[in-house]
Amino acid sequence: MSSLRTTLARRHAARVQLRQERALALAFAAAPTVESAHEIAALSSRR
Repeated sequence: MSSLRTTLARRHAARVQLRQERALALAFAAAPTVESAHEIAALSSRR
């Protein structure tokens, strides 16, 4: 049971990370100015 719970937790963490990366990519693509895109890129590098 412990290994199942560990596997589920890892998969959940991976899905959360992918969701965050997709949201960041969408924000970067939708940035209205080059400066705001640069700020978004700077935020992503701090993660």
